[in-house]
Amino acid sequence: MEEPLISIIIPAYNERDYIAEALKSAQRQTYDRLETIVVANACSDDTVKVAREFATTVLEVPEQGISFAKNIGFQNSKGYICSFMDADSQMEENLLEAVYDSLKKGYDCGKAKIRSLDDKRLRAKIFSLYSELLSRLTSVWSWIDSGAGAFTYLTKELAQKVQNPDGTLYRTDLQVMEDVDLLTRMKKKGKYRFITESCLYTSMRRFKEEGYIKCFIEDSIHVLNPKGKTRKRWK
Repeated sequence: MEEPLISIIIPAYNERDYIAEALKSAQRQTYDRLETIVVANACSDDTVKVAREFATTVLEVPEQGISFAKNIGFQNSKGYICSFMDADSQMEENLLEAVYDSLKKGYDCGKAKIRSLDDKRLRAKIFSLYSELLSRLTSVWSWIDSGAGAFTYLTKELAQKVQNPDGTLYRTDLQVMEDVDLLTRMKKKGKYRFITESCLYTSMRRFKEEGYIKCFIEDSIHVLNPKGKTRKRWK
């Protein structure tokens, strides 16, 4: 199989302090057939300036909204495989290699396990292990909610099968849990794999600021009501 191009799409709203390291982690990948697309949505800081130093493409859009930004990135991607990554995260060096290996084994979608980037306390390790356990269970029992995906991927062929009636990939009417919604559709239509041989290191800043128990409860509520939101800063 010829190595396909992998597009890494990163929505970024005022992520000046994180975006450079996120993009540098893409440059360190053992798999080098890739492009990086940063969608800077309504940024008021230096996110765009920093991103342009490292990204293949930087798109500036005036509208805020993570689903909107992800859809714009997807529409402008050239890769056969599209991956979506949080801006405050860093990929382990072999993560895209693991995605390619999954493709060669017949999988066309999935997500990767997460590890804490900036919190070494026991509570962060417990949360990461809980998230991994939930993801492992949902690989076997698809009716269990898979949890959020800080790093998800799918092929362009599968994307056509799971797109919304309006042709978009992510639902813009959802305030939160847009990634969980897409993962659910991916698992129904595609061959899903949870990558465990590599990982995404992601910031636990929200959990550190607001508390792990509070965030866990909020996220659980949002799974049941993704159109709602419990934080004013979520738009």
